[in-house]
Amino acid sequence: MLVAVGMTAFLALLGLVIDLGQIYLEQVRLSRAVDAAVLAGVQELPGQPSQAVAKAYEYGQANNVAAEQIQVTLGNANHLINVRAEKKVKLYLLSLFGYLDHNVAAEAAAEVGAVAGCSGVIPVGVPWQDFELGQTVILKMDAHSGQNFQGNFGALALGGSGANNYRSNLKYGYQGVLRIGDRVYTEPGNMAGPTRDGVRYRLDQAGDGSGLKWYEHDARIAIVPVVDSIDVKGRDLVTIVGFAAFYLEDVEAQGNQATIKGRFIRHLIDGDIAAGQDYGLLAYQLIK
Repeated sequence: MLVAVGMTAFLALLGLVIDLGQIYLEQVRLSRAVDAAVLAGVQELPGQPSQAVAKAYEYGQANNVAAEQIQVTLGNANHLINVRAEKKVKLYLLSLFGYLDHNVAAEAAAEVGAVAGCSGVIPVGVPWQDFELGQTVILKMDAHSGQNFQGNFGALALGGSGANNYRSNLKYGYQGVLRIGDRVYTEPGNMAGPTRDGVRYRLDQAGDGSGLKWYEHDARIAIVPVVDSIDVKGRDLVTIVGFAAFYLEDVEAQGNQATIKGRFIRHLIDGDIAAGQDYGLLAYQLIK
């Protein structure tokens, strides 16, 4: 009799554990699914809202959540995406007491906005000029460009000064974090040789790009600090007011000439969001 009672209690407890475990497991899976869906969708904002919604549904279904179980909404002028999903979990022991299934739900949201700070920038500062998408811009000029801001040609001294530091930052991007409002020193002088070396290294890393679209050349996409001015004398401080992204076109180099040309693009990275002006480089982050 004791064994029979004990086995009954044990089986009841085992069934309850199975039910609760199944609920927990489906909750975790659903949470991961909506996170994946919202992160996929936010990559398309704010410019392609319909594509953002389609991506969210696509990634939800790829994670075993049916389209009818997902609700995708946009907000904040297409700068925010919210994904909510619900599923029914079939119950076993609890079905004996009338509970046939249990609803689990998960919700996630992400937003995009102007970048507050980032790493990996190249050491040139560009004053903002209302660039148009696809416009070719001289990121670093030289003495032959017709403009000479008191010995400065757009180069910045990030994390140190000198030709080797400048060349390394061009090749690999400055590894420190820069933020809006930071003040950085200019790197005076033409810096022709280091400019050629640094940009050509990045172009070589991109290769010929066979089979790739232009925006898939990560080595060619350069994040550039937008500064208040480079019209300062010698080595002096300038203020970072934002960040922009450019697709490196070429480095024109002949003798002591070295100018960097880039095409203005919109680009999205994972980072902190600021309330400032949108300079083309946007950050995304999960907020729920």
